[in-house]
Amino acid sequence: MAQQNLHEQLQQASKQIHDAQESARMGQGSDPQLIEQAEQQLQQAEKQLQQAQNQAGREATENPQFQQAYEQLHDTRQQVQEAQQNNNDIL
Repeated sequence: MAQQNLHEQLQQASKQIHDAQESARMGQGSDPQLIEQAEQQLQQAEKQLQQAQNQAGREATENPQFQQAYEQLHDTRQQVQEAQQNNNDIL
């Protein structure tokens, strides 16, 4: 049961990160609201990952899906920050 719950949490976090990537890509250079939405999605994904880590502990952090999601979260956060900077430069 715990394994199933961990998998579901990681799936949800990965979906949030993917949605944030899409929002950042669509909003870059044109729509600051989409960039803000991407930031909020990343915050939700981060909470999901933290919750998974708190509940499953080491089992979560050693899970390849967790590690991949965490890396994607970091990469997407950089993408969102760059998009915010680009939008600020345009405005």
